[in-house]
Amino acid sequence: MSYKISDLANLLGCEIKGDLSLEVSGLAPFFQAQEDSLTFASDEKFLKKLNETKAIAVIVPDISLPEIGKTYLVVKENPRLLMPKLLGFFKRKTKKMEKMIEDSATIGDNCEIAPNVYIGHDVKIGNNVKIYPNVTISEGVEIGEGTVIYSNVTIREFVKIGRNCVFQPGAVIGSDGFGFIKVGGNNTKIDQIGSVVIEDEVEIGANTTVDRGAIGDTIIKKYTKIDNLVQIAHNDIIGENCLIISQVGIAGSVEVGNNTTLAGQVGVAGHLKIGSNVTVAAKSGIMGNVEDNQVMSGYPLVSHRDDLKIKATLRKLPDMAKKLKELEKKIMEK
Repeated sequence: MSYKISDLANLLGCEIKGDLSLEVSGLAPFFQAQEDSLTFASDEKFLKKLNETKAIAVIVPDISLPEIGKTYLVVKENPRLLMPKLLGFFKRKTKKMEKMIEDSATIGDNCEIAPNVYIGHDVKIGNNVKIYPNVTISEGVEIGEGTVIYSNVTIREFVKIGRNCVFQPGAVIGSDGFGFIKVGGNNTKIDQIGSVVIEDEVEIGANTTVDRGAIGDTIIKKYTKIDNLVQIAHNDIIGENCLIISQVGIAGSVEVGNNTTLAGQVGVAGHLKIGSNVTVAAKSGIMGNVEDNQVMSGYPLVSHRDDLKIKATLRKLPDMAKKLKELEKKIMEK
């Protein structure tokens, strides 16, 4: 599908600088965009790197712009304020739900489909898939062979799932990311037009949620295992062979390397990079990037060895405070 740049300019009320007849295939994240994509640069971080995106068209503020062969859609206000209109324009339309198993769905050989399962339009299910009662599989979902989906799981539209995955009861895959922006002083929803890609041999725990991408996809790579009650936010990329333990919360646009373990109740701030072969101990807070091959803990996050020293010192603080007061008293008496 293609979109006329002129239609988009009319919708957003912006000026086109470049090819007025240009058509684009869709909206894409700045660094993941392809040559026929549209992206946006709303702040200095991206505006300084316009030559690093492959996108042929870029939505930008009204500033001096380099001539590098791109078409610009210039807006007078902050481009981020146009996000509700922009993502609404590119959001894929879904078909009306009509039957428990829609006619256009294709189901492989030797599958077990329990009662009260909804399978949407254009769903593709591989061989030997087992689906328990009360599961919802929305339009356009693809599920690889050998996958098991337990009761009360919801898989939203256009999610792609690999082979031999396991979804424990109550998991929600592809729910909307927490995307809002202030427009006229009010919290206004931004449509989440990406999806979720789950590779082979992944397990998702009970009542864990994996949000769809705002633009582009949330990705969980092969052999990663995610425990119960975990939150994976929009556009996160979780590497191969990771272990994400119960009650971890990962904010949006975080990249986690391979073979990394996040222990229980770890919190991760957004837009960070966590390296490969990293272990972060329980109840830690990650507020900055983490290099490869680290064992970390605490809040703020430090090496695990240093964190143990800090905690040992904290136990001594009452005695240290008492001694300090005694020394102050002696000094005052002199």
